[in-house]
Amino acid sequence: MQDYYEKTLKSHEYGAGRAQKARVVDAVIGSELRSAARIGDVGSGSGLLKRELETITGRIVFGFEIEADTPVERRRTCIADGTCLPVRGGTFDLLILNHIYEHVADPIALFEETARVLRPGGRAYVSAGNKWMIMEPHYRLPFLSWMPARIADFYVRWMRRGASYRGIRFLGYRSVVQCMSVSGLHIEDITEKAIRRGLGQSGKKSWRRAWRMLMVLPTPVRAWVLRRSPQWFFLLERREVRA
Repeated sequence: MQDYYEKTLKSHEYGAGRAQKARVVDAVIGSELRSAARIGDVGSGSGLLKRELETITGRIVFGFEIEADTPVERRRTCIADGTCLPVRGGTFDLLILNHIYEHVADPIALFEETARVLRPGGRAYVSAGNKWMIMEPHYRLPFLSWMPARIADFYVRWMRRGASYRGIRFLGYRSVVQCMSVSGLHIEDITEKAIRRGLGQSGKKSWRRAWRMLMVLPTPVRAWVLRRSPQWFFLLERREVRA
């Protein structure tokens, strides 16, 4: 059977969605994108997001993708493991890690490598899915990410979406933050900022109505709700090296 996720990656709708995603990323970290001298996209996949960001910002973005047959846009793309990038330490001013951690066997190693290749003061934009989201985004099956690996694989086969869940493993909020808490990285949760700015790019009235309702809640309650969001956004900063 054809894998649902692979089919999605090759669809016209997915390509169009990368353009919208690029506008959201630009809305959230546009100033960082335009001020960075060297930008990398770790887990760049098809390369379409990278290409759209280059078009929007006029900046060059270098992509890194582990699957050799995945990139559609191959310019300035290196086939490499995100946990072992073929660049010197301190190379990048800005890294983009857009929904990549769940595809990596060792997320801690991913963020350790992020810290290594960022220059002191450099930043990484991270978007991360929540294990406890209702609808899993790759195979569009409810509660799939909640399940143990063997049951998830069976569920995908039973629903005729593919042979397995492809090793995708989401984490909860605390576990994601723990993985990012490697030496030299400061973590800023920018989920509220990303939702507020990104909603202007989504065009979905239902999301804007939900956000207006959320904004009337007291700050502690709003923070509690956002930690249970289907996805989170973070800005990581490589601390300055002190003598």
